[in-house]
Amino acid sequence: MTPELLEPLKELTLLIVEDDSVALDLLKIPLECRCKKVITAKKGETALKHFKNEAIDIVITDVKLDGKLDGIAMVKSMRKINPSIPVIFMTAYSDEEKIAEMMRLNAASLIKKVVDLEELFVLLLNINKSLNKEQIVDLGKGISYRRRDKSILKGFAVFELTDRECKILDLLLENNGYPVTYEEFHQKVWGGQQMTMDSLRMHINGIRRKTYYELIINQSRLGYKIQPIFE
Repeated sequence: MTPELLEPLKELTLLIVEDDSVALDLLKIPLECRCKKVITAKKGETALKHFKNEAIDIVITDVKLDGKLDGIAMVKSMRKINPSIPVIFMTAYSDEEKIAEMMRLNAASLIKKVVDLEELFVLLLNINKSLNKEQIVDLGKGISYRRRDKSILKGFAVFELTDRECKILDLLLENNGYPVTYEEFHQKVWGGQQMTMDSLRMHINGIRRKTYYELIINQSRLGYKIQPIFE
């Protein structure tokens, strides 16, 4: 596959989870040459920490992992944080029950080990194409949210969002006008760590300042919802 065809991968941040050091390097080295960033982990618990703290575009994981979390349990936890994260499972299993469980997790694909790099590149290009369709979101009033670089486009001005502001905005958009409860913010944005109402309010107001105040509506004693105004 020519370098020109692989050019779209240069904006991707990948998380690779593989407990075999040799297999990990066989993936990491060629992907590092093509992608924006490649983060690696050998255990599901470590990968989950990276996932909570980094802006990951695609997860590539072995099903069988050392430690407390195998690939399936790890992805279930990741889905609670980001339900739409694309996942490529690597597996030597032919067990139909295991495969069915992976498919129930809405896996982007299943690939056999040892991984064929050309097949993997094709999968990544296809996933990237789908991701790009959802990269710019119209927030109304001529303002857009550009997910790729975590920014708000407001006329000729560009305002950068923090990682937490992005997670809050993504969660509000996923709920499509329905309220996001305080507990959901606590679990999906703060990852279950301590969250105060003042801290949540501060981040919400940060988004409002970079967009417009009426975009995010307070639902008394419940949470917040997004309500774009299209003129």
